[in-house]
Amino acid sequence: MLGPDGNRDLLARSSRALAPGGRVVIQDFILEPERTAPRQAVLFAINMLVGTEAGGTYTEAEYASWMTAAGLAEPRRIRLKGPADLMVGGGTRR
Repeated sequence: MLGPDGNRDLLARSSRALAPGGRVVIQDFILEPERTAPRQAVLFAINMLVGTEAGGTYTEAEYASWMTAAGLAEPRRIRLKGPADLMVGGGTRR
């Protein structure tokens, strides 16, 4: 439900709150780079556009850049069988 700035802020605060070696895990509909697939993520992006002030659906690269900027090491995507995937930011780089 947050826009890019809100997501960056939330990840920065989450990173600061982690115990050493902790992880941040995000489950979401993650868009492919061209932002036209998968269909579930595109439809959810439309829903977020209509139903929230700044929310959207984001790509793996966007999540990874936000996680890295927040001090989370080795952000990676874990693909799940369902329509949503995980983004995991490894232990903090402190």
